[in-house]
Amino acid sequence: MRIAARVTVVLSLAILLVGGMKLHAQVKIPPGAKVYIYMMENGLDGFVATEIIKQKLPVTIVTEEGAAEFILTGGAIKADDKWFNSIFGGKDKNEGNVKLLSVKEKALVWAGEAGDRSLWFGSLKRGGERKVADRIVSQMKKDLFSSK
Repeated sequence: MRIAARVTVVLSLAILLVGGMKLHAQVKIPPGAKVYIYMMENGLDGFVATEIIKQKLPVTIVTEEGAAEFILTGGAIKADDKWFNSIFGGKDKNEGNVKLLSVKEKALVWAGEAGDRSLWFGSLKRGGERKVADRIVSQMKKDLFSSK
């Protein structure tokens, strides 16, 4: 009897988790939404703003926080430049993460992260904050603006 109860609980939790993931995936930002981008470490904010424009996300970037419907904040981490990390396929040189917050609901709407190394070429292909921003905005576009 105890095993049956545990299986039921596990199945119930699995159903809730899958349902929660579907709800998260259905979150969309209305076209023309006003987004304020906070200053981020290592200049990531400038690269993210550029990528939003380059990839033609249907949002308006505003320069005053008070005019925003959503706030994009985050940071970038620059890893060490040890030679052995690049030879032996170490970790990403640069990593970044961002969070999109709803001003009205005071809630986290979306979060994403990315690194700048290619899985195929490892240390031979570099990118920096520009590559991190490109990958983050690409994921944002896919998650928040694509019609699935």
